[in-house]
This record gives sequence, C-alpha cells and structure tokens, in this order.
Amino acid sequence: MEPVIVAHGGAGKGYFLEERKKGIADALLSGYKLLKEGKSAVDAVVECVRVMEDNPHFNAGYGSAMGLDGTIEMDAAVMSSDGKFGAVAGIKNVKNPVLVARKVMEETEHIILCGEGAERFAKLMGFSEFDPTTEWVKEKFKEKKSSYYKKLKELAELYGFGTVGAVALDVHGKLAAATSTGGLMFHLPGRVGDTPIPGGGTYASPLGAASASGHGECIAVNLVSFRAVDMLKEKPIHQVLGILKDEIPCRFGIILLDKHGNPGNILNADYMVWGYVKEEKLQVLER
Repeated sequence: MEPVIVAHGGAGKGYFLEERKKGIADALLSGYKLLKEGKSAVDAVVECVRVMEDNPHFNAGYGSAMGLDGTIEMDAAVMSSDGKFGAVAGIKNVKNPVLVARKVMEETEHIILCGEGAERFAKLMGFSEFDPTTEWVKEKFKEKKSSYYKKLKELAELYGFGTVGAVALDVHGKLAAATSTGGLMFHLPGRVGDTPIPGGGTYASPLGAASASGHGECIAVNLVSFRAVDMLKEKPIHQVLGILKDEIPCRFGIILLDKHGNPGNILNADYMVWGYVKEEKLQVLER
C-alpha cells in the first residue's frame, strides 16, 4: 500500500506563517521517509510531531505557551489503529512530550499519565530535563498578561491555538495519529485540553485517523476526532468534513486520513497551516 502522511500546525492565529509552513514541510518529509522505509504509521506520526515540537515557532514542546502562573504544562497523545493509546497531560520540563506519550502507550498498561507522575515517568524512561520556554513566549506573556480575561473564548484570542498533529497510513495498511500542545496562553494551572483525551483531539481506528486543534474543551466534549473517524463507516471523507464543519459549535481545525489514503482538512477558525505527502509529492497549504 502506498503510504501517506498528513500534518497540521494548529488552528488559530497566523503567527510565524512562513516559518510554520517550512516547519510543516520538514516534519512531513521526516515522517514520510520512515514510511517509505517500511516503518510503522506510529513511527511516522511520532517523528513528524517530534520535529514540530523541536521547532520554536509552534505551540508544542519547545515554544509552548505559558499558563496563568507563568509555567508551561504540555499535553501529547499517540494512538494506533489497533486501539493502543498513550498520553501525557500537564507535563513540564521535557523537550518532546510526544515521545513520553509513546512510552506510556508501549511501556505501561495505562493510557494517560499526568502532572508530576508523568514527569517522574519521563525521567525513568531516560528523558532529560528541558526548559521549553522561548523568548518570544516570555515577551507575549508579559505583553498580554495585563489583558487577561476570565472567559476562555477571550483567552484564546490573546495567543491563538497552536497544537500540532500528524496522521499516517503505512505500507501495511495501519493508521496512527499523534498530537502535541502547549495549550492556551494563560490557561489555569492544571488545565487539560482535548489533545490527550481519546477521541477528543486524537483518534485512530482501522477506518481512519484524525488530529484536531482549536477550542480544546469544545473539541473534547464533542469527541470531534472520534466522530470524524467513525463517520467514515458510511460516508466519504469530503462529506464527513462538511458535516463536522456545520455541526461542531466552536473554533477548531482537523486533519483526517481515511483507510484508502485520502487526506482532508477543515477549519472553523482564523488560520491553519497543514499539508501532506502522497505518492511522494509534498503539499503544504494554508487556510
């Protein structure tokens, strides 16, 4: 089967447009290389997301947004089409949350580790401490803190959503999804968004794979990624995306890949960079 990989750089504000377009391209090519070598869809999506986590122009890993107390808490998840799932929530002081999430999936009987427990697990797995704060995020935090609003919808306007994610189909016909985020700027300490919720921001099954970004609370309670993949039972991908755009009552974006290797994207927010590699052709798009 011809492999396909799809990635997004978050739904929200159009910060760092050119840098994010290049970052998406680099991440896609890195993940696609593994697929062409016969590696698994999980290998590809984790590598793709890791590359974006290392890029300070995305709100994931290095470059994540600060919470209300000035600390960075990150979420990440990985899911394969055979039902395996691993996630971390509210993890601090690591460079690549997606790598820790994969370890949760593969090395434990749990699906989610959070906070201090996730950090202790990361250390046990050999991950070194890392400060993911960038100077740009520090400046944004200082600049916007005086404009802090209690309403989540208004909070989102201060920074925008910057979750990153990838979905892939490998040569064996297996699918996987991975998502990583620093969350909202000024989120309350301990806040967990949609990314590590199975079927919220991340989901994969034999039907397809999805990764979402946007208003995390709304995405989570509406199980947006699960709904997207589940609807592939009866409808083609373009119809599924159209239904989601009409029915989900919040600002969000999603990438979706079906079992036939058809990629798709919809957006109910201001901006999203996304792209895919199919039949060895790279496409990077913005909406």
